[in-house]
Amino acid sequence: MPVGLRIVESRLGLRTAYSRMPFRYGVVTVRVAPIATLEVTIETERGERSRGYAADFLAYRWFDKRPHKSLLENVTDLLRAIRLAVTACQSSPAYCSAFELWHRSLLESAGQGPVQDLNDLTTSFGASMPERAVIDALGRLLRLPMAELASADALGIDLGRLDPDLDGVDVCGVFPKQPLDWLWVRHTVGLLDPITAGDRPANAAVSDGLPETLEDYLRVDALRFLKVKITGRLDEDLARLTSIAALLSRSPSPCTVSLDGNEQYRDLGAFAELVDRLQVAPELRPFSRAILFIEQPLDRSVALSPETAPLLARISEYKPVIIDEADGTLDAFRRAMALGYRGVSHKNCKGVYKSMMNLARARRGNARLGTERYFLSAEDLTNLPVVPLQADLAAVALLGIPHVERNGHHYFFGLDHLTREEQAAALVRHSDLYAPLGQSAVLRIQDGGLALASVQVPGMGFATPPDMGSMLPPERWIDQHGADINPGA
Repeated sequence: MPVGLRIVESRLGLRTAYSRMPFRYGVVTVRVAPIATLEVTIETERGERSRGYAADFLAYRWFDKRPHKSLLENVTDLLRAIRLAVTACQSSPAYCSAFELWHRSLLESAGQGPVQDLNDLTTSFGASMPERAVIDALGRLLRLPMAELASADALGIDLGRLDPDLDGVDVCGVFPKQPLDWLWVRHTVGLLDPITAGDRPANAAVSDGLPETLEDYLRVDALRFLKVKITGRLDEDLARLTSIAALLSRSPSPCTVSLDGNEQYRDLGAFAELVDRLQVAPELRPFSRAILFIEQPLDRSVALSPETAPLLARISEYKPVIIDEADGTLDAFRRAMALGYRGVSHKNCKGVYKSMMNLARARRGNARLGTERYFLSAEDLTNLPVVPLQADLAAVALLGIPHVERNGHHYFFGLDHLTREEQAAALVRHSDLYAPLGQSAVLRIQDGGLALASVQVPGMGFATPPDMGSMLPPERWIDQHGADINPGA
């Protein structure tokens, strides 16, 4: 039965992670990561109280790429969206299910967002923070991992509230019978990442004991999956993809690839030219065959336009195309499916219940067609340990997605952004996920993947609560670190 609850207290803290190497996606290069952590205290109808947590990298220039917004304004917008959603939750006087509380806050945030110049992805992110924190708090109270919370109906999930086509769907029947205990890592190859040692100037070596080039990662982590980002500049992309293809031809294990367009195209005709070249160039044909799907080549402003359908159908004959940044509203994947898109990304920052709904849509669409046409992918937004990373892994394990993009361990050094006490606790409570290295700890990737047994703990995947006392209130963080975000990146 759903548990009736409300949020009675909340607080928000920020900490900083500095990258070990620059991460370029789309139009921005990340060197500093502000990580927001939300703590909520819930109270049930029986008067029981519990604390829960959610955390995420405040990804400037991903949620909102409008050029009139500065990078720091992106960060303050995301903080405002969190506060807007939390206020909506706390202003609800009645006890309700965790699902209902999220849905109310999402609707309130979506209504208030345009007034505050916040776009759909930003308000969805804001609502996702109390969503996840409440799931964590309820799991800790009931001593149930996230997967068991969902299967016990403690969250009160009602997919028909989100999409009438899913009315009456039993959400438990959407998930695998058991959450996954292993995930393959789909390693990000960012736009600035060196492919081999020859691509990196000698004075640019990090030399911190971790892999640096793609060649290093293939050898050390025994990778089986890659996510390769492209720029939208044909000659530059072809040269880089040729270099990657040459490296993969020498790799002892075959790699499957996703190709991330990062909204770099305004029309599919230009992207179709890249697709054609991938298929005809002899040196790129093996790489082309290894592509599993293509992620969001079109800018979100045109990605769901009906005019995309004819070319999308042609490209989809080559490889499935999915949406990512265009997934800003609850109906986005349904509209995308009608145009010919085959999938949608899961990211906790877009909403966990939303991904459950999208999985149900994919399963229902496949059942109607009698074939596995629609799917969810699992993508990273620089999820760092412990809370963002492990909450994401817990959700992906529940959704049954077999491989997940991971990039935080590549661009940031392990658990360096955490306190020594938090690092030590992670090594003890999640030894399958982390290994000691020097004075810190790093993600433990074995045979190209991650063991997930330790994320099946009460709450949303992490055993030890974060140290809120080590964080700064948002206003103080902006005063002290706001200038570190490089506006010229």
